[in-house]
Amino acid sequence: MKKNIIAIAAFALILTGCTTMDKNVAVVQLQKATASMMGLASSDELTVSKVSFNEPDAFGGQKISYRAKTQRGRTLDCTANMQPGLLSTPPSVTNPVCVPLSVHK
Repeated sequence: MKKNIIAIAAFALILTGCTTMDKNVAVVQLQKATASMMGLASSDELTVSKVSFNEPDAFGGQKISYRAKTQRGRTLDCTANMQPGLLSTPPSVTNPVCVPLSVHK
């Protein structure tokens, strides 16, 4: 009986340590990472749209798909993953992978 209580308490502690990131915060981080990847001076030069979050997987991670467009007209379809935080680490977003749709005019 004691072993069951200890196991349940340990499992509950692990679950309470998992934190997720607010979707609005994730989009801001994606915008910064995408602007940096493209060599833009500021994330203000980039518009992020058509953001969609897939259902969380068994570990709480989510795939994020979005469209990024620069002020000069370059458009890219991008994906990244949002990972939940654990006890000592905050939630994070992976570096985006982008495919160009059009080039600047």
